[in-house]
Amino acid sequence: MTAPELIETIESVGGILTLNGDRIHYELPEAAAPMLDELRQCRDEVVRLLRGRKGTQGCSVHKSRSTWWRLPAGAEVCGGCHPDMYAAALENAAQAGPPPMPPGVTLLQWVPLSPPVAIESCAVVTDVPKFVQATLFQLRAAMSGKNWLAGNRSVRELVDRLEQVGVKVSVERTR
Repeated sequence: MTAPELIETIESVGGILTLNGDRIHYELPEAAAPMLDELRQCRDEVVRLLRGRKGTQGCSVHKSRSTWWRLPAGAEVCGGCHPDMYAAALENAAQAGPPPMPPGVTLLQWVPLSPPVAIESCAVVTDVPKFVQATLFQLRAAMSGKNWLAGNRSVRELVDRLEQVGVKVSVERTR
């Protein structure tokens, strides 16, 4: 079997071949395990072919017609067409700046943390800007006495949740 045929066969049965420097990183299903000997025999040619892939040809997303967030660890994606969702969310937050504060709330610090951010023992924030907006909405509701719209959280709990993602606010109590 030639190197191109071997690569195609491995990838067609669900195997993944990527390069780590001059080393071939592979993930093979059990059915493809016998192909390891052939892979070792034509290693140099496989390395050359994998290195020569450009654009979407070497991209596991395009090869498998999968989605970029469901790829196995170590899968190779082509540059530029599959952005890092965390980096994109953080960049958008930095460019947009802080959202408008509810009446009676003063922003003391705006330093959104890089997601994912664990805010409770059982919660992780992956979209900090959306979380901040939703929490400010809940804070506005809690301050106006509509606790059911605030997720039945107190004003202090909501302020604490904001602080855990890097947003400090001061709340003026009105009676």
